[in-house]
Amino acid sequence: MATTSNLSSIIRYYAEKQKSPFIDLKEFCAYVKKYAEHHVEEQSELVKYLGDPSGTVVAELQGLSEKRLVAIITANNKKTIVSITYLASKYANLYKNMMKNESIPFPQVTDLPKQFPNQTLEHKPASQYIPSIVNKEPSKSPLLYILDFARDLPAMLLPACVPLKALLDTSQQKIRKILKKDEFHDYFLKKLRSTNPTKEISIKNFYTHFVDTENYQFAEFTEGEDYYIWNQALYYIRQDFEKIQDRTVEDTNILQAVQILELHSSYLKEKFQDEHKRAEAIKELEAALAKPPYFYSMPQILKFQDNNGRTLYGQYTEDDLKEFLQKMTTDGETNELPQLLVFKVESGTRYYVYKKKVNQVVVRLCNEAHDSVAKELEDHWYDILLQFERLPEMTNASEFEACLHELVEKNSPILYALLNANFMNILSYEHGDDNMDGFRLFVDGKLLPYSDLLMLKNSKILANAKARLPFYYTIPILSWIMSLFAGKNKEKKNAAQKAVETKNPFEDEEKKEETGSKQTKTQALAASAKAISKDLIPEGSTLDRELDFLTKQWNKMISKEAYNNLTEDVNSLIRDYTRRVVKTLSATSFTRERVENLAKTLVNTPNMQKIKEEKALTEYVILYMLRLVSNFQ
Repeated sequence: MATTSNLSSIIRYYAEKQKSPFIDLKEFCAYVKKYAEHHVEEQSELVKYLGDPSGTVVAELQGLSEKRLVAIITANNKKTIVSITYLASKYANLYKNMMKNESIPFPQVTDLPKQFPNQTLEHKPASQYIPSIVNKEPSKSPLLYILDFARDLPAMLLPACVPLKALLDTSQQKIRKILKKDEFHDYFLKKLRSTNPTKEISIKNFYTHFVDTENYQFAEFTEGEDYYIWNQALYYIRQDFEKIQDRTVEDTNILQAVQILELHSSYLKEKFQDEHKRAEAIKELEAALAKPPYFYSMPQILKFQDNNGRTLYGQYTEDDLKEFLQKMTTDGETNELPQLLVFKVESGTRYYVYKKKVNQVVVRLCNEAHDSVAKELEDHWYDILLQFERLPEMTNASEFEACLHELVEKNSPILYALLNANFMNILSYEHGDDNMDGFRLFVDGKLLPYSDLLMLKNSKILANAKARLPFYYTIPILSWIMSLFAGKNKEKKNAAQKAVETKNPFEDEEKKEETGSKQTKTQALAASAKAISKDLIPEGSTLDRELDFLTKQWNKMISKEAYNNLTEDVNSLIRDYTRRVVKTLSATSFTRERVENLAKTLVNTPNMQKIKEEKALTEYVILYMLRLVSNFQ
């Protein structure tokens, strides 16, 4: 033994020298003193054992006892040290010999010396211990465990340093030995054939591969015919050997080996099923990202559901999701963008969109922004014209373009962020000047002006705003006279505005507090609905805009009249249903989950089931119900 100051190693060395785990404390203290005197120059830490080492040794033994490396027993006023590490080493060597000779039985608890305090060893249930060490590196721990089995099988001794492969190999060898015996070979072969008449070739191959070979290397049966036959063979062996009343040591060893192998096989099966479920969930995640509206934030991705309505997140782990997104957003063909692109809006929210779906997202958002931007500009210009004023953007193209930039950033932050994402120019080079989905975003490698993307002209918006003015605004002399009065009225309004700003700012707050203190049930429901809507609606979009988009997803009617009729019929059903259920709801019970469940219940009614686009319809029902409740007074 190399020189060491580790007391546990010294105890084990002394026990091996005596060939017994039991060491007299006094004799050991004397030995430690001599050992320290002899090796103190090599190991300065041994100085603590010079003189009378009894106190130091007893104190250290207490710590080793708590770690289950030694035990202290007292009999006839004599203290004895029990070296557990010596026994662990002894039984570890037994397992090594067992690999060469399968007739050596597993060490049982009854094999321990009579004086040994069994309570000092840690019990490990086989059903938990076997799966826990499958993916672990082989341990060098000197601990010794008691492995407990189910079905009233006696426990066996297992050193922590025995790797799982060795345990499985020895167990398989014991099963192979039984199946090789003449009285069992044909008996179990016949059993397997009789219960699997269509698997004659698979059973023959299994016997050739496992039973009749001399190759004792460990083989993992994880799936397919071999896995099925292997488990059935274990079941038949266990079934027959459990019927034996007076079991021999060999019978007990066979049942212990079967249980070890069955636990490992069950783990492999469960792992395979989990891997399969995880892979399927990742596929569904990949497919969900390719569905409308095509761009998703992380909170939305975490709420994706499978076809059975179960949340995908949970079927795969957070690490799986990160790995998937990392791979999809970084891996790509040479000199090409990855499949999944990421862009961030001003608020910091990150959105994921497939490269091939970017054009569809831009087209959709441009269509939505067209109406809202045009209306806001027309309303604003109408108010300006009423005051007999003009804005530069009404006639100047560059000013109009700058105005559109501001309005898009304000009304559609997702569109603005996407159009200004750093990958857009690279995307233009990948596609060249070809039309994508019939819509060209780039010309000569440059993004089209916002006026072209939104299909807006300042002249048309100005004409619409002017058309709303009273007729006398078109009479030059009359409009000039009125503009003079308008200028004076404006000065008065500005003065009044300044007076309002100098009022006590706390008056309005006090009034709000007085009126807000008494909130009715309908007002509380409306507040809850607005909060839920805010969570469901993409940043920069509106409830009406999302409803309009979803209507086009589930309403496939071609004629305008049929389209409008179907939409109104569905809206009517939702209104009637909402009136009924809202009476039973309170603000606290009106949660997102509750609204989703109500929507699914309505969509599953016979009238609604005629509409095939169930997902889009369910989302529409949710948002429409929220709009109805939000309008409560």
